[in-house]
Amino acid sequence: MLLLKFLIPPLLICLLSLAERKWGAAVSGMLLGFPVIPGPVLFFLALEQGASFSAQTAVASLLGVIALTAFALTYSLMARSRGWLGSIIVAILVFIAISAAILEIPLRRPGWAFFLACGALLATLWAYPRFSTNVGGEKQLAGRELIWRMITAAVLVFLLTVVAPLVGPIASGLAVVAPVYTSILAVFNHMKSGDRAMAVLKGLVTGAFSSVTFYVIIALFLEKLTIVVCFGLAAFAFLAVQMILLRYLHRGSPAAPVSVAYE
Repeated sequence: MLLLKFLIPPLLICLLSLAERKWGAAVSGMLLGFPVIPGPVLFFLALEQGASFSAQTAVASLLGVIALTAFALTYSLMARSRGWLGSIIVAILVFIAISAAILEIPLRRPGWAFFLACGALLATLWAYPRFSTNVGGEKQLAGRELIWRMITAAVLVFLLTVVAPLVGPIASGLAVVAPVYTSILAVFNHMKSGDRAMAVLKGLVTGAFSSVTFYVIIALFLEKLTIVVCFGLAAFAFLAVQMILLRYLHRGSPAAPVSVAYE
């Protein structure tokens, strides 16, 4: 079990990073919507703490998507005129504030949490600032940077599964969607240009529709189905939604570079 915790997340992060290199910031951001950290955490929690605990954590993760979208929108608005340090500080503070408010909300029904999360995603896409779409992938991804990304993912999954029984399923659900790796990817891209960071985060918000599909299936069916069947069903639904979103993103890509147009 311990070996799996240190193997699965880094492998997923490696694949995501290679996708960033091949297809660019926007697509890699959308692939970041894949529950690279939450998925393994929910799976291991189901094995170690039981189906009920993991299902409640999945509901909290749905609500945590609201805080995550607020993080993405705040960072993108800041990135239009500020550097990466100011952008990340303000965005993290917004995420913490909304997460603290969610902890006080008694709403724990998967259906309502799902609709609230989808509503937050749609509102964020509607309010998202305009940016240049001429932000392709990098020709090279530094080996050292890739290694650090993989190590970060492994350590996060391990720590979250250790801390979860101490803080409970709700706080754990919010913690697993915390924008730790998202922050790393946004900052690395912001160092190249603000548009790249904004493209990554808009891709994240777009791809999060598939993540909330994953979470709601876990929340609704984990206590009714076996762990393997439930996670298999959730993964299948996730991939189906992700393929639709990738097709949408591909069709929305312009044939020629677009100049920066800020509102």
